[in-house]
Amino acid sequence: MSVLSFIVRAVDRLRRQLAPDRTDSLTVASVLKDILNGERFVAVDVGAANGILPHWHLLDGAAQLYQIEPREEACRELQQENQAAGLSDSRRVIQAAVAGTEGERILHVSNVPTGTSLLPHDPEASLDCVDYVDSGYLFPITERIIETRRLSSIMIDAKEHRAELVKLDIQGAELEALQGLGGDRLRTLLGAELEIGMHSFYPREARFPAIHQFMEDRGLELFDMRVARVRRPWRGSHGAYESEVFLVDENTPTVAARLWEIDAIYFRKKSLILSEGDAGTVRRMVVAYAVYNFYSEAHALIGKAERAGILTEGEAQKLEQSIVDLHHVACYRPWLADSPFWRAVRRFGARFAPRNSPRWCQHMYQAYPNG
Repeated sequence: MSVLSFIVRAVDRLRRQLAPDRTDSLTVASVLKDILNGERFVAVDVGAANGILPHWHLLDGAAQLYQIEPREEACRELQQENQAAGLSDSRRVIQAAVAGTEGERILHVSNVPTGTSLLPHDPEASLDCVDYVDSGYLFPITERIIETRRLSSIMIDAKEHRAELVKLDIQGAELEALQGLGGDRLRTLLGAELEIGMHSFYPREARFPAIHQFMEDRGLELFDMRVARVRRPWRGSHGAYESEVFLVDENTPTVAARLWEIDAIYFRKKSLILSEGDAGTVRRMVVAYAVYNFYSEAHALIGKAERAGILTEGEAQKLEQSIVDLHHVACYRPWLADSPFWRAVRRFGARFAPRNSPRWCQHMYQAYPNG
């Protein structure tokens, strides 16, 4: 822990002792329970081998989470993690390979498991990007026959008639897996996070334009992208162009890296949520927004739902306060407070932070959104 971090936490502890806040007694789970008001929230993680994503921990104990993963060893590790965290009841691990079809499929097994895909690697189509990838990661690629399942059949077996939130990270098969959720569940899906390769390893029907069109056609709009970039290797080493040719730090923004893949976040359009006229859907949508820190969107939805007559004035006021409380309990950091003292601390810290630390614009030294 840095000296500054220690001081910040000590000041916050002193503040809580001298002037306890109403929210000090709240927990994330208790606030989510108030927001949901008895509504069931179901989240599905397809390709769950590496455990729960950090932002999905907001749902711990407040939602039913399904972790779907084809490898037996990975499923066993997930079950052990859930048991150790005391979340075995709210997290269910399902061993299955998810696809758009039921039955036998060819699995293209890469040298490293995380590169394994249901989609074949096309050497000709990927000539423009294959040299960005360590050959030892992909090759040799072998084939084996596996049994695949549609998400709809998995949900039927689990007796879940809908899923609010879906995350898919299955090496190019995200779209066909999502299609396998079925029409009824797609119509009620509130949010989705998909890993999408922006390279030519996968066919056009698995790339961003096709996925984006599919989501738009089903009333889901793109809200965010988290970008992963790859640096062109020099003599087999990533970062060597920067350090050995241009003699700069290997993570410098002055030598641009290529867009490689994105995590795309989609949410159901507010107009469709409101046209449904269901208060339970509004409450579940608030939670979906909160998972990705879109608290302002959640707050705005409540105001619109009140004006549409979906919520009473009292219900809306209580929900708006719960959203503020959830943000405070889940995300509060004392150094983010809008006060003269903490503004001064942030200005002081900015003098010593690397100029390229907020690298949302990789081609220029620029803070978010326009500092």
